[in-house]
Amino acid sequence: MEYSKVTPEDLKALASIVGAPNISSEDYDLVTNAIDAFAGEPALPEAVIWPESSLKVLEILKYASKRRIPVYVRGGGTGLTGASVPVHGGIVMNMMKMGRIIEVRPLDMQVDVEAGVIYDQLNKELEPHGLFFPPDPASGKSCTIGGMIANNASGLKAVKYGATRDYVLALRAVFPIGLDLRLGSKVFKYSIGYDLARMLVGSEGTLGVITEATLKLRPLPKNRKTIAAYFDSIEAAIKCIGRIRLSGIEPGAIEFLDRTHLRLVAEWSGLSLPDRECMIILELHSYSKVGLEEEASDAINLLKEGGAVELVAPENEAEAERIWEARRGTYPSMLKACRSPIVGDIIVPLSKLLDAVKKAYQLAEKYQVRVGVMGHLGDGNIHTNWLTDRRNRDEWERALKANAELTRYAIEIGGALSAEHGVGLEKKEFMPEQHKEVLELMRRLKEFFDPNDILNPGIML
Repeated sequence: MEYSKVTPEDLKALASIVGAPNISSEDYDLVTNAIDAFAGEPALPEAVIWPESSLKVLEILKYASKRRIPVYVRGGGTGLTGASVPVHGGIVMNMMKMGRIIEVRPLDMQVDVEAGVIYDQLNKELEPHGLFFPPDPASGKSCTIGGMIANNASGLKAVKYGATRDYVLALRAVFPIGLDLRLGSKVFKYSIGYDLARMLVGSEGTLGVITEATLKLRPLPKNRKTIAAYFDSIEAAIKCIGRIRLSGIEPGAIEFLDRTHLRLVAEWSGLSLPDRECMIILELHSYSKVGLEEEASDAINLLKEGGAVELVAPENEAEAERIWEARRGTYPSMLKACRSPIVGDIIVPLSKLLDAVKKAYQLAEKYQVRVGVMGHLGDGNIHTNWLTDRRNRDEWERALKANAELTRYAIEIGGALSAEHGVGLEKKEFMPEQHKEVLELMRRLKEFFDPNDILNPGIML
């Protein structure tokens, strides 16, 4: 596809739509919108535009489609796969000025928001109502609801509460064919045709621009309990995770960190962490204090029986927070240890979890690269973090090969190339292996909604 360059006349026309303060071709704005948290190469757009309403988005897309100017949709810029990198130049449509929480409806357990609302900001506003939006990505301080929907984000609490897709009831979305549509319904279930709203979840900005959303909420758990268990065997720890899942206990989170990550976090944060082979963190949620204590007792017994050599079960929130500080410190501690880690994201059936973790270490040995394994192993989501530096091209290429081989392995054993980070630029080469004949149907859907292929071209497909 041949695309048009953004001309001075285009800048004037777009400024007439959004107002001069909401469009820029200044170097600072181009550079800061050239890449997300992806470890790959940046790409400069030719202009950045900040719409303030769905109607403005519609006018921008109609103009860009007519002129065949690519448009890349950007939220908080926290994506790890390059899904907002403007590889064909054009315009970055930055959604951060559409940040209103439109309405909270406590009795309906729903909230209406614009796409630019920050995840943590939303939950702060919901807390007085005794409600929360559960997916909990690690980038919650910066990521936007629109980006979460476009990527079907999840995080620490997915093992109990699921991913973003499970909470999207309705969307307002704008399409390059000149449509501004409200999709879905503000009820918890319905049976009235194709679910077009859910189709946009995980589409990574390739079909339409999500401008508003109606989200289902959950009551805030009144009681929480954190348990940290340390093991001298990764095999024992992973088998223990399986036993917990089968026990009927339903933790709000089941997290895993191997020795590599424990050491990195200790060096970065100054926290005193046991030098063990790995760590499991459980967070239990309950609306009954008695029920919580019973679940915690059962979980501790299972961990002991499963081979835990050290157990910490804090009685106060401050001590529990120190444990979660270690988990949240994994990404910044990696950045301190190496300039450009490749943050892996695969998911496998629980029965294949141990095999996949072992495979990661085998590939690290094969390609002579350093790897740390962590993630939401309670639902089979493994983050294999290849500790490398893009400036060392030989090491970087070896790390890419290791990550690619592990991704293909995950697909072969019935898993998926991504659980929560998405496809973006990083993993689009694996889409034919993951989807086979279904990929052509995806391309046809893309062609229908975006016939001139201006929305996020080069991303995902």
